[in-house]
Amino acid sequence: MENFNEVNLSRRNFVKGVLAASGAVALAAAAPAVKPFEAFAAEGDKTYTVTANLYVDSTDSPIKQNAYVTNSGKPPLHKPTSPVSDNATLVVKADGTKLLTVPIVNTTFGVTSFPWASKDGSVVVTDQVTEGWNTTWGGSLTRVSSITFDITKFSADGSTIATFTPCAEFADFLLYKGAKDWDLHLVADCTSISA
Repeated sequence: MENFNEVNLSRRNFVKGVLAASGAVALAAAAPAVKPFEAFAAEGDKTYTVTANLYVDSTDSPIKQNAYVTNSGKPPLHKPTSPVSDNATLVVKADGTKLLTVPIVNTTFGVTSFPWASKDGSVVVTDQVTEGWNTTWGGSLTRVSSITFDITKFSADGSTIATFTPCAEFADFLLYKGAKDWDLHLVADCTSISA
């Protein structure tokens, strides 16, 4: 008789277990389906490598061509007259804010001062990094080595986003040496972003 009761109890527990499992499956089926990558898509920032350039227009530049402070070329043999690619970082924040960080690598046209907003006020600078710079013709100076822009309002399709004035540069080569006040123009292309 004891064996019979034990068997009944075991069957009863088995039935309870089956019912509990069925309920869990039913709840899971009723819950909305969320794919794992979608669950994390809204969380955190996304970082991309993009193309962005800052240049002195040819009408101001002593080399009579656009001079890109994002290009490390040094005149007279290697003029910084062409834009570079895949050089900048775009951070898209969870709230949709787009922050573009552009390294300023040219030390022939060293950027010594940069405004915190574009000429028309449409682009705001959120951060600037500076570093010490030992020039050939101007002694020890401080130059801007990186700038972060808020470009949330722009599609950044490769066209000029903004002009920044007043800017100050130091031309560190013999023929045009000295302090300058040339406007800088920001061009960015975020249409083909790579992770």
